[in-house]
Amino acid sequence: MERSGPLTDYEKYLRTEELLALQKPAAALSCHDELQFQIVHQVAELWMKLCEHELTFAAERMRADDVPRAMRALARVRAIQTLLADQLMLLDTMAPRDYMTIRNALGRGSGQESPGFKRMLQLPEEVWPAFEVVMEIHKVNLRSLYEFPDQHAELFNLAEALLDYDQNLQSWRQRHLMLVYRQIGAGTPSLKGKPSELLAEGLKHRFFPKLWAVRDELFAEWTKTHPYGADKGYHG
Repeated sequence: MERSGPLTDYEKYLRTEELLALQKPAAALSCHDELQFQIVHQVAELWMKLCEHELTFAAERMRADDVPRAMRALARVRAIQTLLADQLMLLDTMAPRDYMTIRNALGRGSGQESPGFKRMLQLPEEVWPAFEVVMEIHKVNLRSLYEFPDQHAELFNLAEALLDYDQNLQSWRQRHLMLVYRQIGAGTPSLKGKPSELLAEGLKHRFFPKLWAVRDELFAEWTKTHPYGADKGYHG
């Protein structure tokens, strides 16, 4: 489509000409659905870039003992993770045959190679030391924080916001697996192996392992004293 006038300030600021030229033109698409496939993945990379921006900022605010501002950043991350999962429903609208056609155009490329996804996996290791700093500032450890959450409510909520990131990242992985199943089946190997095996391996990882371990400690203690815990353990 040809332009009929100079760029507007909006177009200049968002660099829309460059942005909208990053997808294949219609004549070069391998099939009708390829434009959607490309846009969904490009948008996902942008959302993950924003996640990195917000998580890095949240870590800075934790080190400065600015818990409310860190919480606001983490709330934004949670919203971004929701968008990342929700936009996968667009890819559910593809027929498997169209996905196979796009696969040929993608070559040996895989979502496992996504730079944004790789950063999402790395960021918890960079954020956790900042949380330990803010706990040290307030002279509280993780066990006491979870035993008496109301005594340090802001820090407890901050810890739970970090766990939200961990849980949402795992949920996104599971949602992506269901998309893979829908397109290629449950038993068909992807370029990196069988999807179910990849997910099982990924689910062994905890991004904030100490936040999961403290729950084990609490309920291990509970089973020693609770009338139903000593013999039967906890049943949810």
